[in-house]
Amino acid sequence: MAAFATFAAAEARAVAKVADHTWINAHAGRKVDGTICVRVQRKMSAASAGAQQYGGWIELTDDAVV
Repeated sequence: MAAFATFAAAEARAVAKVADHTWINAHAGRKVDGTICVRVQRKMSAASAGAQQYGGWIELTDDAVV
């Protein structure tokens, strides 16, 4: 596990993963403690609906997480 080295690296990761459709939405940010992170809205499937729906937002601080 490695933290993002720079804010620009986090933003580049967010843009790349939205472009390849891994994530619905993403942007770089900082957590309350100042740690650089990427806020991500992932895809989420609903078994009862039978179709993909939008998931909730999560914060990733590891640059290796997909």
